[in-house]
Amino acid sequence: MTSGTLTAPPQRPPPPANPRLRPPYTCAECGHDLRVAGLGRHRVYFELDDKRSEDPIMDRVCPECAYGLPGKNPR
Repeated sequence: MTSGTLTAPPQRPPPPANPRLRPPYTCAECGHDLRVAGLGRHRVYFELDDKRSEDPIMDRVCPECAYGLPGKNPR
C-alpha cells in the first residue's frame, strides 16, 4: 500500500469588485456608441442604456445610420 498526503487546493483571489469593462464600440460612420460583449464572430452589440443585455442588436448594423457592424462578415 502506498501513502500520500492530501493538501488543500491553492486559494484563488476573489474577483475584483469593479471589473474593468470593455470600452464601447463607436460606429465609424456616425459616432454612435454601443456596448460590446464577446469576441470575433461571437460579438454581440447592445445600446449603452441596455444594462441587463435584454435587447441585442440582431441585424448587425448601427441603429443610428445602418452602417455595418464588425463581426463575422466585415462590411
